[in-house]
Amino acid sequence: MHPILNIAIRAARKGGNNIIQTYDKKIFNNLENKKILIQEIKKSYKIITYIIKKSYPKHHILNNYNQFKLKNSKNPVWIINLIHGKKNFEKRFPSFCISISIFFRNIINISVIYDPLKNEIFTAVKGHGAQVNGYRMKSSNSNILHKSYLSSNINCVFLKNELFNYKILKNLLNKGVIFRTTSLIPLDLSYLSDGRIDCMLEFNFKIKNYYSGILHVRESGGIISDFKGGCNYKNKLAIIANNSRLLKLIINEIKLFI
Repeated sequence: MHPILNIAIRAARKGGNNIIQTYDKKIFNNLENKKILIQEIKKSYKIITYIIKKSYPKHHILNNYNQFKLKNSKNPVWIINLIHGKKNFEKRFPSFCISISIFFRNIINISVIYDPLKNEIFTAVKGHGAQVNGYRMKSSNSNILHKSYLSSNINCVFLKNELFNYKILKNLLNKGVIFRTTSLIPLDLSYLSDGRIDCMLEFNFKIKNYYSGILHVRESGGIISDFKGGCNYKNKLAIIANNSRLLKLIINEIKLFI
């Protein structure tokens, strides 16, 4: 195992264990308990940073994506997101995760996504594949639309071009595509990498929201494209698919509305 990955896994598990204890004991529907949540998040962050700094004191740690700092750092940069799905956590809805991503010279090389409720830890190392709980992940080989599992960030579908987005989703559902989503981008990307989801359709693609899981997709054989089959994501429309055959089928369906 890559030595830095080993430390990242240990840090994610330790921080996640502290978070999950808070989840089990508290309901965050009042101001006092929300303060407790903030305190526990800070405590988990300190636990994670301590483990990292103990092994790699010269590495930089950020708690959010900052492109400027990534580009201007000569040493590896760790980006920690303690709770993806904070609203779910506060409501005690069982869907949230922790992510740690490590960049070398502005390129993501190692990524860890930890679901403490299911005790699933998804890892990826650039050029060395992706795993879940130590077992190799591989995207599914589904190449037909019928009964393929599709995920989309439903909160973004109707932000802009409402009719355009709705028509695309309606057409795919009419073709027999099955819609499933955790509403958490890192978990959906992990599930796609493990073959549990076949495709993701995104209407508001921003790389800063995807960095924690996109390496898992690439290392498990998945691909990413814009709605025309190219690499232009500036229009914020993106397809993340398990393989090129399914990608072409989805693009053909989308072309009807472009």
